[in-house]
Amino acid sequence: MSSKYIIGVDQGTQSTKVVIFNEKGEVICSVAEPLRPVISRRPGYVEHPDDDLWESLKIALRKLMEKFSGDKKDIVGLGLCSIRCCRVFMKSDGSLAAPVMNWMDIRAYQKYEDSPEISYTCPPTGYLTYRLTGELKDTAANQFQWQFPIDVDTWQWSKDEEYFNSFNIPREKLLELKMPGEILVM
Repeated sequence: MSSKYIIGVDQGTQSTKVVIFNEKGEVICSVAEPLRPVISRRPGYVEHPDDDLWESLKIALRKLMEKFSGDKKDIVGLGLCSIRCCRVFMKSDGSLAAPVMNWMDIRAYQKYEDSPEISYTCPPTGYLTYRLTGELKDTAANQFQWQFPIDVDTWQWSKDEEYFNSFNIPREKLLELKMPGEILVM
């Protein structure tokens, strides 16, 4: 019987780290890929250049697969953790409508300002999930109540219209929420 493997992704402000674990939780191989330095176009604005989060993840996963000596068909899943408290704006095709706002960017905590080119807004995990799977889903654990209209009792989008509307985010521009640990895509 062959072993099964899981890929773990840990993307921070400075790098993307990816690891393959076996069923016993042992590290089989790992790779880290640096992110480019953040950009500050003006005081309080802190952005990731170009599509750096996605590019570093692709490079890291490619290097990991080159390093992995097992059977790739035995990889049964991927766990994704990316930088929290950031804000992503996506176009309808899933590409970025604007640079990703880093957690240090003051605008990441301000009321959402709608724009016609923005089809979705989410944290980086939702964006990377879409890039990996084509699914507009994210974990409820990354929807912070000061950035998104989440009901922390139900872990779904708030049904309190006054509270929800205070964020100024159109409901159709939010991703489908899943509980932490729930499988996003089969």
